[in-house]
Amino acid sequence: MSVSIVIPSFERPLLLGILLQSIKNQTFKNFEVIIVDDYSKNFAEIQKVVEPFKSAFPLTLIQNDKRSGAPVSRNKGIRLAKHELIALVDDDDEWFPEKLKCQIDLFEKSDDRTGLIYTWTMIVDPERNILREDKGEIEGVAKREILQSCFIPSPSVMVRKKAIVEAGLFDESFPSCQDWDTWTRLIFKGYEVKVCRKFLTYYYKHGGPTIGTSPNAKKGFVKYYRKHFWKLLRYGQVRHLVRFFRLSTGL
Repeated sequence: MSVSIVIPSFERPLLLGILLQSIKNQTFKNFEVIIVDDYSKNFAEIQKVVEPFKSAFPLTLIQNDKRSGAPVSRNKGIRLAKHELIALVDDDDEWFPEKLKCQIDLFEKSDDRTGLIYTWTMIVDPERNILREDKGEIEGVAKREILQSCFIPSPSVMVRKKAIVEAGLFDESFPSCQDWDTWTRLIFKGYEVKVCRKFLTYYYKHGGPTIGTSPNAKKGFVKYYRKHFWKLLRYGQVRHLVRFFRLSTGL
């Protein structure tokens, strides 16, 4: 099996370099890397950071012709992907050396119903002090569980290209919650998820404003609740339905 690694990137050349080094250190080597830059002003710096890695593995760097957002960049990378498996990661995250191998081993033992494999993740500050450990155990066709919360850590996802294309890729109209929406649609297509029960990714929490506390976060939740309203109702997700009402009415 082989993997296309898709990285949306924006104006973080130093962090992108750290991620690329962690990709270079992977024990599994049959992959390509596709970086989609979202019209960074410092694109020349990003090119300098990327250049040394071109001799280490197949690498494609393209730039959007205007600021378009991470979902557009991810979709562009997925469409360009040559391989049957897609690993998604942001430019400010990092992988442990065995990350790809663990997921490939699980995919090779699974049938086509397995559409996505995630891993355990450490949420850390910029100095790698552990803030929280994400040790998910959820597997199978997890319809109720994905409606309860987005239990799949974003730096850890490996997905079948067929499955994510069938689900409709990322919804480019979402200002946030794009990953939750995408995994919900993939799971409701009948695909199963599995987990590598090892810490294999870092998710960095940076200082300053974050999407989780921004007005865009609220807009994203409202769009998710509206889009999946009947699923939430069918599976009795009262907490989310109440939150949808409060966000929609400003209460």
